[in-house]
Amino acid sequence: ELREAVEEVLPDLERDGVRVFYLSSASPTPGVEALLPAIEAAPDEPLPAQHRAGVTANSKAMYIYTSGTTGLPKAAVITELKLMMVASLGWICGLRPDDVVYTTLPLYHSAGLLVGVGGCLEVGATCVLRSKFSASQFWADCRRYNVSVIQYVGELMRYLCNTPKRADDREHGVRMALGNGMRVEVWKEFLRRFGPVAVWEFYGATEGNAGFINYTG
Repeated sequence: ELREAVEEVLPDLERDGVRVFYLSSASPTPGVEALLPAIEAAPDEPLPAQHRAGVTANSKAMYIYTSGTTGLPKAAVITELKLMMVASLGWICGLRPDDVVYTTLPLYHSAGLLVGVGGCLEVGATCVLRSKFSASQFWADCRRYNVSVIQYVGELMRYLCNTPKRADDREHGVRMALGNGMRVEVWKEFLRRFGPVAVWEFYGATEGNAGFINYTG
């Protein structure tokens, strides 16, 4: 989806020594490598300790671009410590190793990557990823993959509540929802229609230094 945008800035990235990858088996763009073959060929053993030498809690783990409050998107620094702290959110909310977490959120966003994938890595849970959110296929996916935990942003839940009602609306194994930004009227309608799912609403800014969890429901 981002091929044209990548190719537009690729000369500048190459000049700055930045390597670019597609998470696919082949690359349609000269100068961009395909990462999937390397991932599939990687051994299962842990990386040698020297690759982690010098890494501390304050080391930069990644950058996540966020719109913040004004202007163009900016790169927010995610340290190793912040990565681990945000990934532990699922565990704090009751995520278990036997859970199957379903996320349709983009992985360039803190919620999808750090809470969703990171939370599964933290506790050893299974993560089910969908490339695009589909309101009509959401619950069918949950049944197909034995999903027990879903991720959301507020509008996602509103879209689910706006789908035509079905006889099997409550036929699923979802026990918990993790997310943020759900309006109170949507929250009530979601529980009334789809059953007693434990909703763990949280708030945190990618570039911020504090967060909140509504643990009482």
